[in-house]
Amino acid sequence: MKIYGNILTEHIQVDRGTALVIGKFDGLHKGHRELINMLSKAKEEDGLLAAIFTFVRSPMEVLENSKQQYILTAEEKRLFMKKNGIDILVECPLEPEILSIEPEAFIEDILVKKLNVKRIFCGEDCGFGYKRRGNAELLKKLEEKFDYKTTVIKKLQYEGRDISSTYIREEICKGNVETVNELLGYPYTAIGVVAKGQQLGRTLGFPTFNIIPPKDKLLLPKGVYYTNSIIDGVKYPSITNIGTRPTVNGDDKITIETNILDVSIDLYKQTLELEFFKYIRPEKKFNSTDELKAAVEEDIRLCREENERLGAK
Repeated sequence: MKIYGNILTEHIQVDRGTALVIGKFDGLHKGHRELINMLSKAKEEDGLLAAIFTFVRSPMEVLENSKQQYILTAEEKRLFMKKNGIDILVECPLEPEILSIEPEAFIEDILVKKLNVKRIFCGEDCGFGYKRRGNAELLKKLEEKFDYKTTVIKKLQYEGRDISSTYIREEICKGNVETVNELLGYPYTAIGVVAKGQQLGRTLGFPTFNIIPPKDKLLLPKGVYYTNSIIDGVKYPSITNIGTRPTVNGDDKITIETNILDVSIDLYKQTLELEFFKYIRPEKKFNSTDELKAAVEEDIRLCREENERLGAK
């Protein structure tokens, strides 16, 4: 997968025709996946390269000079794109020259001349160019002039509400894991490199693996969850704690700590992918390590029950 940054300043000339999707793609939810499925079909049937045009930051984050947390980090998004067979990923920074470009110039200079677009897929609320004046209607209007074809899809809904990244972020903050997964169309995911922990879990008989999430990762509320841990493409049932480990820690650093059931392996400095399925209990400070051990044993029991009920995901 070829990744581009500032498409205005980078020398880019795609020789082969592309099928392209425009969007923010935070979370890669069901609506996004419908667009990507169309992209994959165009790639297979028309021999086009599959391209995604997205922005590194949201317009509001830039205009308000604020920091936003995302459902998927940049690295997680890249991994998901690669898994979905994307050939070209444009991660465009929202620099002033990008925000000020006229919509027709965006289509002509970037999509047509640089990315050699032949098919465009977008949502009906698509927006680009100066003051987001570019939209699906303009893309359709300029099809003949620039020799491409546009397909516009309607918003998917869940329980009467449009599926959107905003909707999903709300449900993540509430801790509604099952609803989040329904909206995404896949399990809420956290991916990271395993870091050295205090290794207390080993002394209790429950070795754990620790991930330090980046600050821009939107996490589920603190607590213990039923998860799957993915190692080299193989899924294992696990229990995962999001929080500060108050029984043994003296700071407020958020970590993601996972115990993989019935697996003995060294994952230090390796990439671990976690899929979240169900909330088990809130994070709690126990009075002793014996109380902590008893709680973890109960968590594992519940995890095994859940794994038997749902089957390996």
